[in-house]
Amino acid sequence: MTQHPETIAVIGAGIMGIMSAYTLIKSFPDATVILHDKEGFPAKNASFIAGGMLSPFSELDHMPAKYLSAGFSAIKTWKSISDSLDDNFDLHINGSLLLTHDEDRHLLERFKSILPPSDQWQKIGATDIYKLEPALPPHNFKNGLIIKGEAHLHPQKAMQALLACVEHKNIGEIDIKTHRADWIIDCRGLYAKTSSNSLRGVKGETLIVRNADFKLSRPIRLMHPRYPLYIVPREDSIFMIGATIIESDQSDHVSIRSGMELMSALYSLHPSFGDAEILEMKAKTRPSYPDNLPYIEQRGNVISCNGLYRHGYLFAPVMSACAADIIAGKVNNFSNLFVRNDADHIKRRNA
Repeated sequence: MTQHPETIAVIGAGIMGIMSAYTLIKSFPDATVILHDKEGFPAKNASFIAGGMLSPFSELDHMPAKYLSAGFSAIKTWKSISDSLDDNFDLHINGSLLLTHDEDRHLLERFKSILPPSDQWQKIGATDIYKLEPALPPHNFKNGLIIKGEAHLHPQKAMQALLACVEHKNIGEIDIKTHRADWIIDCRGLYAKTSSNSLRGVKGETLIVRNADFKLSRPIRLMHPRYPLYIVPREDSIFMIGATIIESDQSDHVSIRSGMELMSALYSLHPSFGDAEILEMKAKTRPSYPDNLPYIEQRGNVISCNGLYRHGYLFAPVMSACAADIIAGKVNNFSNLFVRNDADHIKRRNA
């Protein structure tokens, strides 16, 4: 039976919460959707400093291949949102380029071995790498993979664009147990961590630099045995660099060691980064479950969407659609991936 809620509260203004509010407004135009966050809008959380990569194939080190279709569906949703808002938020669907230095080519071969057969990806050599990205030093990289159809966007611009569509926003904390709303969408991330769930924090550290002497058309992932690196191009010769995955929910600072490793890997990509201007170095913790996969759990009128790990921008559109369909009394095509029943919850909690 189709439901017609009057009030829906969304708690948490990371990309999961903001996308949920946007999706619910579109799905239930007669309902009042209120987005809550105690830190304001936009909240300076992990979503705010993220890389903004929408790269299903490139993330297969961190998720099963059955999630690929959900990832590419999300890219279509982001494109549709961008078109409807007439706001590009630096969304580009130019694919991804995975590279290794010659001594690390075994890492590329290992990663290639886990990719399912598809015409979406192709192994390429030095000539094709240079054709795709002429700013890279010729023949510095002899081994690579090009993955078509993957995308990237500017996280802060995307958050602001979606927030502009949410009319009702409330700064402050609310009690889920006593809050009066027909439905509550819990997107609090690590703030939802309790003794009865298995959420943990995984810290990611990022570096923002400006380098007018270098250009990229797509994100590059530099595979390395110690510090794998991704570099995402943005407007005005700005690049976002990240990669670190540290098991910690206690610290928001960038360590000296991580900063040095990020900068060293960046310099190995192109020597012009030796003179690049450092604009920001930041760290935030991301909510993660033991298997590093997100899921949706319903308890009464509370729907929890959590554990997005590195996949916030990739899966938020699909998960928010699943949550909206739960409220509407429908079954989403991707419910089997994200919606967990009580047995699944107990299994994960005891993992």
